[in-house]
This record gives sequence, C-alpha cells and structure tokens, in this order.
Amino acid sequence: MRRQRIKKRPICVLVGTCTVFAGICSSEIAAIAVDPAGGPTPPVAADSAPERPKATAFGVKKVADLRFCGTDDDDLGSAGRCDVYLPQPKTPSQQASGAAPDRRWPVVLVVHGGGWATGDKWTMERHARDLAGNGFAAVAINYRHAPNSKFPDQVDDVRSALVWITENAPTYHWDTERVGLYGYSAGGHLVSLVATLADEPWQSVRQTTSWPQQDERWNKLPSIGAVCIGGPPTDFRQLPPDNTSLAFFLGGSRRELPNVYTAASPICFTSPKDPPFQIIHGEADWIVPINNAKNFHQALVDADVESSLHTLPGNGHLFAFLSPKLTDWMLKFFDEQLTK
Repeated sequence: MRRQRIKKRPICVLVGTCTVFAGICSSEIAAIAVDPAGGPTPPVAADSAPERPKATAFGVKKVADLRFCGTDDDDLGSAGRCDVYLPQPKTPSQQASGAAPDRRWPVVLVVHGGGWATGDKWTMERHARDLAGNGFAAVAINYRHAPNSKFPDQVDDVRSALVWITENAPTYHWDTERVGLYGYSAGGHLVSLVATLADEPWQSVRQTTSWPQQDERWNKLPSIGAVCIGGPPTDFRQLPPDNTSLAFFLGGSRRELPNVYTAASPICFTSPKDPPFQIIHGEADWIVPINNAKNFHQALVDADVESSLHTLPGNGHLFAFLSPKLTDWMLKFFDEQLTK
C-alpha cells in the first residue's frame, strides 16, 4: 500500500499536553518501570522502517464534532464528541469500487493522550488523516477528563464510541468485522484496557464500568481486530502504596484502593483471545518509561497473543509521538490486520 503522508499536522498543542502529563505523572509512573518478573523480554524491533504496502492513497473527508454519547444538555464540554475521517476515492477505479453498494471500510477508533486530565481529539488529526488517506475510516474522540470524571468514566467513553461505530456503520459504510483501536499515552492505556477486558468474565469487567451487566450496549460492542498503542502506561500495581499522585484519576492511593489499581492495569487481563497488539515506545521516554511497553509485550506473548514491540532510540514521549516511523508502523500494522 503506497502511503500518502498528510501534510496538515496541527500538533503544537501536544507540547502542552505532554507537559501536563509530565507534571502529574512523571515521578509516579516511573515506579511502574520496575520489572516485577525480572525475566528476559522478547526481541524488540528498534531500527528498521516498515516496507510500505502497495496501494493508492485516498482523499479525506472530515465530519467534525459529532456526538457519540451524552446529550447537548449534559455538562460535558467537548467530551462525548468525535471527528470522523472518511476515505474518499480519487482515481476512476477507486471511485467505481467505492460506489459499489457492498463496499465497507475498515474503521479505527483513535484516542488521544494527556494524562487522563487534558488533551483533545484534534491532537490526533495527523494520524486520523493518515489512516483515512490510506483506506481506513478513523473516528477520533474526546472523553471525560479527570479529576471531574474519575476511572472508569474514560473507559466507558471508549466503549460508548465503539457502540456508536456499530450503530452508525450503515450510514458511513463501515465494516464492523474490521475494527481497530489506536491510542497514544493515556489513550493507549484506555484502548489496551478495553481490548484486553473484552473477553474477560463480568467479575473482572464490573470494576471497570458503570454500565449494568444487562445493559444492551454490551451486545453492540464490535469485536476488536487489532490494537496499536504508543507510550502506554500498562501497570499501576508497582506504584508506592501511599502515593496519591494518581488519586485525581483513580480516586485514592494504591493502599486505599488496591483493587482499582489492579482493575485499571491492562497487563492484568492479557489472555489468548486478545486481539493482535502493536506497541511503539520511545527508548528515552521518562514520562512513561519503556518497561511499561516491554512488560506488557511480554505478558501478551506469554498469553499466546500476537504482539510486536517497536522502540525508537533517543526518542522521548513527545518525539516518539511525532516520529514518522510511528506513523509508518501504525499504518502497516492496520494494513496487515484489517485488510486481510
């Protein structure tokens, strides 16, 4: 698939986002870097750029600020809204194919970072446009922020967006059998948790949702075909017991709420039925240290889940997000997993 790199990339706000994340989480998330197993990790791809698949790039149509959950009367601000990026056929052959009544596009839900307390869907516009320009519909969302909304509100918002994708698939010609998740930083954490919990029993799921067990929305969640995450926090169990720096998100210290810290850790729910994962992490990331990625990758491999880990030497949290390699790996991964 020959990839079109979209020129419009409004990402300056990510500097502020990462600064907030650093101020909130840096010393605390550093504790997550401890490898509790102390064992070896699988090989890591660090240098090679992916080969570009063969295809012609598409045009992109953006539909902004659609509501995927809540109502206009809710005091949610921009939370619960999404931007939709749709591939637009450009060549005559694409137009003929795109006009076919049975044409369905794979779709990727895109979730921003910002330490669960800040950030916005438009910071992911570069990647969402790259996805749509290469034949994937993309839905970039705003979710509720801490501290006004605490865990698991953000997780339920990701689920609500997936339900919205299912409900609107006929309108936008989406293929709900080919749904992917992409998130960076806190967004990577949220999509990882949703994906790993999808096949878990209610006993595990109930602490990560405010939805009742019999809620009809559970039946509208599509099966996840692939998950790509960058710079994700994945294990909160290693934080000091009395540290309260994540109380703004998790509601208290680990000593006060040990079950919540476990429930919020994607590494605790890896299992053989999880979808394929691709993890991308900067080797110089001091905001979310790289052992988060390595340990999560190891847990997925140990559970017989298809998982790959790519690292970016010399890249910190922000520059890994901006790296062209991250974009190439992300696009290649979804091409391999969602266009089979």
